[in-house]
Amino acid sequence: MKLILLGTGGFVPTDEAQTACYFLPEHNLLLDGGTGLYRLSRHMQSAAPLEVYLSHTHGDHTTGLHYLFGSYFKKLADESAGPVNEASLNDLSRRANELLNQTRIHVTAEMLPKLKPQFSFPLDWCLLEATESLPGGGKLTYFAFDPAREEIGFRLDWPGHSLAYVTDTIASPEAAYLDKIAGVDLLLHDCNLPDNKSRLERTINHSSTSAVARVAAQAGAKRLILIHFNPMGWPIEADLPAARKIFPATEPGRDGMEVEF
Repeated sequence: MKLILLGTGGFVPTDEAQTACYFLPEHNLLLDGGTGLYRLSRHMQSAAPLEVYLSHTHGDHTTGLHYLFGSYFKKLADESAGPVNEASLNDLSRRANELLNQTRIHVTAEMLPKLKPQFSFPLDWCLLEATESLPGGGKLTYFAFDPAREEIGFRLDWPGHSLAYVTDTIASPEAAYLDKIAGVDLLLHDCNLPDNKSRLERTINHSSTSAVARVAAQAGAKRLILIHFNPMGWPIEADLPAARKIFPATEPGRDGMEVEF
């Protein structure tokens, strides 16, 4: 199964990294809708309504939803047998709007009133179920990091494939979500801070490199990809040797990266 990292940055896009957006093309499923969503159309297998799961309401995880119409339009135009001209524009726009209106945005009850008013166009807003059925015989479950905060993580399981997505939280040996990500084939985890700035974890509610590696090791994950990097010019590359001593299968994500798991 393939995962495409459309945006691996945090809080504001940069030339190197757009903000949080991760795509499973086989199932037309998005984890978060940050600015990396602008890249979506080139990776869609067909023009079909998306299933979008949002981890929380921060703009770096949701702003890209404004690009959905354009993504559908471009995909339809790319698939069209004829040229895009005066005669075809109205039909392409109509079909793109139909797909937009059928896009299912899965959120918690706490997120819904904060997010829905931000989008003037109709979307199919869906409250997250404890267990969501996924195409291909899969399931998605979600888990909270801190009952006082809105951020959630996701675990996706199919026969022979599993993925966990953890962002905007603090990695620690006492993390309440460790059992939720146990044994996953692929762990995507927030790594917003290099180790030399780990003292800022609780101030900004993000994780540092070696702490994430320890979580991956404790959870028995098979592979760790670090994501949600800080755009302040705080690189984590110097931390990788130490992190790999803790958890050898550690690698930094990058925009455009395609991962088989």
